[in-house]
Amino acid sequence: MSLFKKSPSPSKGELLFSNKALVKLLIPLFVQQVLNVMVGAVDTMMVSSAGEAAVSGVSLVNSLDTLLIIFFTAMITGGAVVVAQKIGERNADNISEAAKQLLYIATFLAILLTLAVELLRFPLLGLLFGDAETDVMKNAQDYFLFIALSFPFLAISESAGACFRSSGNSFIPLTVSLASNVINIIGNALLICVFGMGAAGAAVSTLVSRIAGATIMMVLILSKKFDIHIDKLFRYRPDLGIIKRVLNIGIPNGIENAAFQLGRLLTQTLISGLGTTVIAANAVSLTIANFQYMTGTACSAAMVPVVGRCIGAGERRQAKYYSRRILGLNYLILWCVIILTVILLGPLVTAYGLEGESADLAIKLLLSHCALAALIWPIGFMLPTAFRAAGDVKFPMFVSMLSMWILRVAGAYFMALGAVSVFDLFTLPGFGLGIIGVWIAMYADWIVRVGIYVWHYFSDRWLRKKFGK
Repeated sequence: MSLFKKSPSPSKGELLFSNKALVKLLIPLFVQQVLNVMVGAVDTMMVSSAGEAAVSGVSLVNSLDTLLIIFFTAMITGGAVVVAQKIGERNADNISEAAKQLLYIATFLAILLTLAVELLRFPLLGLLFGDAETDVMKNAQDYFLFIALSFPFLAISESAGACFRSSGNSFIPLTVSLASNVINIIGNALLICVFGMGAAGAAVSTLVSRIAGATIMMVLILSKKFDIHIDKLFRYRPDLGIIKRVLNIGIPNGIENAAFQLGRLLTQTLISGLGTTVIAANAVSLTIANFQYMTGTACSAAMVPVVGRCIGAGERRQAKYYSRRILGLNYLILWCVIILTVILLGPLVTAYGLEGESADLAIKLLLSHCALAALIWPIGFMLPTAFRAAGDVKFPMFVSMLSMWILRVAGAYFMALGAVSVFDLFTLPGFGLGIIGVWIAMYADWIVRVGIYVWHYFSDRWLRKKFGK
């Protein structure tokens, strides 16, 4: 049974999305992903000019920042699904109310998170990174102070952006993101390079750019000239029905993402003990591999409004039709990126400063990644997005967590090490394959996910989970 087998398609008159509408949705999403990567690289270069302590402090906080942001971005994902389904139902009042509920829920959670971080900033950083050098810790504390203050503004801009994408308009979030990033780069240039504020300057610049992005988004989402907008912003009453739907999707999604990040952190801990050559090769390999994931991130962002609107309109056949089309498009673009990666593999590895044994190892890891990613990565990581857009979130959460922790995390230790100590109680033999074993465990995780998700996709159970019921 093939995921791309020929099946009856809805007639053109029945389709909820024209080809032009899909292109208008997808192209800005791809551009935004490329923009984010490029701005991230420029940002890193500017911070690096402030010295190793500043770079290290920012790096430490960013790893924690990613984990913390998951909690309110998961709610945004849940809200985006609900808004998309409401749009499919074609009830203008319900659409506006769902957008307002999403904005308030995400912002409230972000404010709580900011308060908690500001109160516990010093003990939290000390607990996680207590072994860091004094200069590094000072930079981390300064950076975290202002980054935490930016959480509510990030929640506002991301919530509004998710609403626009749910309506099929991804150009507005792209434009606002571009404006915010330009402000961030200018701020970095002034505060880091001119005023010498180091990590604190980078954080202040990020805070200002996020405030600007949130302000622009609020002006736009309140404007009635757009198909989706919020009426009477300050007349707010919690709608328990919508909130429940958002939480039904957001909480499992947040648990899944948090567990995934923790699992990656444990795997990084394992890799850190395999030697400098391995650490360098693995880091560069993952950095280059991330360019391949950009295609999936963009297509996943498109999957939510498209499948969600189909489900809201009661068009289950179209939900399946469009999920296959977007999946096929992801494969097409991914193959182009992979071919380009293989052609430029040597120069790319060299550009990151690897040579000799570390360069050879990175090339081996990336070649294996290109081969497996080209075959199965989109299925393993795109289909769950279609499930969530239909309201089926618990199934992919359980599959992802079990596969991640059993195969990718536990499997990595047994594949990489010659002997594995289990809570210091007893020792079990391992395969001793080093970093190769870690990546084999990752591929095993992919393969198992693909098998289970393909079965679930064709069972059509995910199409009967509207609003998480």
